[in-house]
Amino acid sequence: MNASPFPPRRARALIIADSLALPRDDVGYEQTWPAMLAERLPAIAWINRAQRLSTTERLNDEGNGGADCLDFYKPGLVLLQLGIVDCAPRVLKRRTAAIVYRLPFGLGARLPAWLERRRGRKAGNCFVSVVAYEANLRTYLARANAQGTHVIAISVLPATRLLISKNPLVVDQIAAYNAVLERLAREIDHFEVLHPFHAATAPDDLFIDGYHLNEQGARVVVDGLEPLVHEALAPRIAA
Repeated sequence: MNASPFPPRRARALIIADSLALPRDDVGYEQTWPAMLAERLPAIAWINRAQRLSTTERLNDEGNGGADCLDFYKPGLVLLQLGIVDCAPRVLKRRTAAIVYRLPFGLGARLPAWLERRRGRKAGNCFVSVVAYEANLRTYLARANAQGTHVIAISVLPATRLLISKNPLVVDQIAAYNAVLERLAREIDHFEVLHPFHAATAPDDLFIDGYHLNEQGARVVVDGLEPLVHEALAPRIAA
């Protein structure tokens, strides 16, 4: 039998994440964890579909029923980093905020600031409730399992002291949403969770603003991901 004229398809890994996987003004692309991981594991075809302000809602909605986050790419592995945008306590509910922030004469900025000083941020105003968060993930993981795709989720990173000072209720929210990840990992095959920082709070010096990773913080994530990725895709890489 003649050999195929086309080279064999490389093992394919899809990244679905929020802004924690993207460059910023003070964080170059080469300093992000997707760029570092691609450099360390060049045998893998990396597809980075990170988007700012992403929540788990996009997993089953984006494209044709979520195909933009899975089916169209047919990956052997998906890396998820979603959750902080879902769970973070907010001053206003999302629909209310969309109206208030468009108010004229500077009211769109002043009113939320006044409300935050007066009553703070509320967990009930988060973008995606913990119940909806779990439902979104269950639906997505069932789709991934049906295609034989392994999924690794990076846990919602622990809050820094700076973030806690701005949003005190975020600690309990992060714990609740990470508990969902752990429960799903126990129940669902081909799904695992990485906790890059093994502490209730994260070191401020690994973040640029209390939330987004700097180069050193991204390297901690990559050090945790690299062996998991290699193990998940080893048979496909060898083939």
